[in-house]
Amino acid sequence: MGDFTGAFRTLVPASVGVYAVGRATGNQKVSHTGMDLIASVVLSQAIVKTIKVATQRERPDGSDKLSFPSGHSADTFAFATALERHLGWKGAVPGYIFSSYVAVSRVNDKRHFMSDVVFGSTVGIIAGRTVTRPDREFPVTVVPIPGGAAITYARRSE
Repeated sequence: MGDFTGAFRTLVPASVGVYAVGRATGNQKVSHTGMDLIASVVLSQAIVKTIKVATQRERPDGSDKLSFPSGHSADTFAFATALERHLGWKGAVPGYIFSSYVAVSRVNDKRHFMSDVVFGSTVGIIAGRTVTRPDREFPVTVVPIPGGAAITYARRSE
């Protein structure tokens, strides 16, 4: 069941549904939540696909070389994190229970190693927090440099 419920093809329509309900009812909070759900899942998937192609780790069942990291784990944790940021613990508890179920099911179904789902979950949390940051400056920035990129962190002391 985690294969279907935690899939990108399931989470994006659910996110679009939340956005559409918000727009149709004129509820900006709901439409904003839906937009953040969409953005977090899409960002998560973009990061995961890039890493999968770069690492080429074989799945435990030997079906292909796209095991690391778990996209299902990343996407569901991105979704749960966006819910948590908008709804607090009322969104966090069911969201993270659902995400944990999906992650464990991927290991149980022999589609991923534990390290795949742990890393995927981390990617998802980062993606969810990235798109839902509050109206203040974000202290982490990616800066292009010759031959690549640098990740910087700056904190102002006040």
